[in-house]
Amino acid sequence: MEDKVFDSTEGEVVTASNEDAPAGAENEIEQLQEEISKLKEEIKNTGDMYLRALAEVENIRKRTAREREEYVKFAALPLVKKMLTVIDDLDRAVSMYDPEQDPEVLVKGVEMINTRLKEIVEQEGAEALHAVGKPFDPQFHQPLAIEQNSNYPENTVIEELQKGYMMHGRVIRPSLVKVSN
Repeated sequence: MEDKVFDSTEGEVVTASNEDAPAGAENEIEQLQEEISKLKEEIKNTGDMYLRALAEVENIRKRTAREREEYVKFAALPLVKKMLTVIDDLDRAVSMYDPEQDPEVLVKGVEMINTRLKEIVEQEGAEALHAVGKPFDPQFHQPLAIEQNSNYPENTVIEELQKGYMMHGRVIRPSLVKVSN
């Protein structure tokens, strides 16, 4: 029987006969062939494990994306539920209004609803910015008008036209202001 063997001195594959090989070499060849078979099987198993791990990573990525999408979709749910009670209060106030009734009652009802809305916004972490009398700061204020006013120093907010808000240390809406010149 002839086997193909790599001759390292010549750098090529040569044909060798088992008859030419000593008895110990035949045993060594069988051991090497067994080792090659084991290594091939190990490579195949490692490749399979790699593909499984790759598939698992892809499944995790897809599941995480779905969970993130679901979270974003319903992130505002607690706030919306709180706001629904305010909407209900406004609906009741409007439906109960009678033109012949004292308008002061309606005003008091709307004030109560306004207070409730402010409480909800504060519970969510937002806080109102107080601008009047403070130096103008473009980080917190957006100027809508500049006015000569001797009662305030230059570049001071003299009127707040729309309240600004911060949430967790970040301005979410700057105050619209009138600034002294």
